[in-house]
Amino acid sequence: MFNDVFLNKKILITGHTGFKGSWLSNWLYLAGAQVFGVSLPPGTNLSHFDELKLKNKVNNHFIDIRNFEKLNKVINDISPDFIFHLAAQALVVKSYQKSLETYQTNFMGTLNLLESIKKIKNKCTVILITSDKCYENKEWIWGYKETDDLGGIDPYSASKGASEIMIRSQILSFFPKIGNIKIGICRAGNVIGGGDWSPHRLVP
Repeated sequence: MFNDVFLNKKILITGHTGFKGSWLSNWLYLAGAQVFGVSLPPGTNLSHFDELKLKNKVNNHFIDIRNFEKLNKVINDISPDFIFHLAAQALVVKSYQKSLETYQTNFMGTLNLLESIKKIKNKCTVILITSDKCYENKEWIWGYKETDDLGGIDPYSASKGASEIMIRSQILSFFPKIGNIKIGICRAGNVIGGGDWSPHRLVP
């Protein structure tokens, strides 16, 4: 079912208690990886993290990615082979209610992670998950391309667009000199699936 890419590898997932992060954590656990999670505790009464019993499968670090010192220590203590960065304030409605938290988490949290991985000595592949909402909404019928304009009116979209600009700056400014770190970006869209109990979802 799985190849050996992740077998016995140390994999750090930020946001592992969330909807996508919990699915990814379980999948990598089944693939034979050593999974480490960095996240806040589950934010809903019903939790996919709890349903999958990930507390017993993952090396859990319940910290806030806005705390650079704690995040930096965990990352460099683990020295992971792979990092999947999913931790975010992911709700558009909440971004209006708590815009400062949204920017701090989505922008500064990502910057904290990029600053932390500069000290990793081993080879490490880093996948940063942003959002398709980082694009300026043109209200057209087809999908967006990587060459389309970044933008975003609501605080959530703006935080993701700003993160994209910062990530590109960090990659071009620092990481060509750090040859052991490879970074990729995935601009993820909405996913409908089991275990998502966040408010305002189509299928809560």
